[in-house]
Amino acid sequence: MNNSIKIARHQDTRGVDVHELFASGHFELYQSYQERNEFKDCEYLVSTLGIDNSQALFIEVYEVKNITPVTGFPDHYDVPFKGKAKVRSKYRYELEKLVGFEDLEHRLVIQWEGVAQGWCVKINTFNNEVVQLMPKGYVRDFPGYLEIDLSFRELQGIVNDPNANAIWHKMLSSVGAVYLIVDTKEGKQYVGSASGKEGLLGRWKEYSINGHGNNKKLKELIDADPQRIHSLKYTILQPLPKHLTINEILKEEIKYKNKLGTRAYGLNLN
Repeated sequence: MNNSIKIARHQDTRGVDVHELFASGHFELYQSYQERNEFKDCEYLVSTLGIDNSQALFIEVYEVKNITPVTGFPDHYDVPFKGKAKVRSKYRYELEKLVGFEDLEHRLVIQWEGVAQGWCVKINTFNNEVVQLMPKGYVRDFPGYLEIDLSFRELQGIVNDPNANAIWHKMLSSVGAVYLIVDTKEGKQYVGSASGKEGLLGRWKEYSINGHGNNKKLKELIDADPQRIHSLKYTILQPLPKHLTINEILKEEIKYKNKLGTRAYGLNLN
């Protein structure tokens, strides 16, 4: 049976974020097109996404139902990876997701370091270990304020599960901040600030609901294209003490708006 199972670690270096493809519902189409006949000799495929430290995060198990020769990737699909990946596809696979693994999805971490054969290998030749089973709802470790770079999916996950992401809640609620939201599709930026009892956490809770936090230009962007929410990144420009007054925090916010030109060229109105 193990001879008919492969395990794949997806990690694209062509400007494609496979985690965001999964969050936006485009991953299965992305995986089903391949330039080489990677899944030709397997009946089942264990799919993982590449994460830091040469590790892989389990997401799904699929049955490989059929293989069809193709020439390139279809033009009629409007997907985030179009023109970047799968351009020279030669094979399309019909993959059917198997039920029964839901409790392990986005929780099971596998060591991938030292897998000489590459990103897709037969499971009977795969000797690396499971290194962690993360709590349900856990997103990732808190990296420090100035290292934060969250997608909407990650921000929403952190806000919605305070138990699994307790350190994030503690740290974000401990400071005010000047923050930056970047639309990675066009490079436009929005500078904002946060203060008050819950600090930055309180403001980012609003963004976790809809991505735009009722900022006019951000809302227009997402209303025009709801999938655009998955191109947004949330970062911190400067953490600030919570005891500062609103005027003091706004003064810092204005500095960054002027430095980055986000009123003239970005998503700030004033």
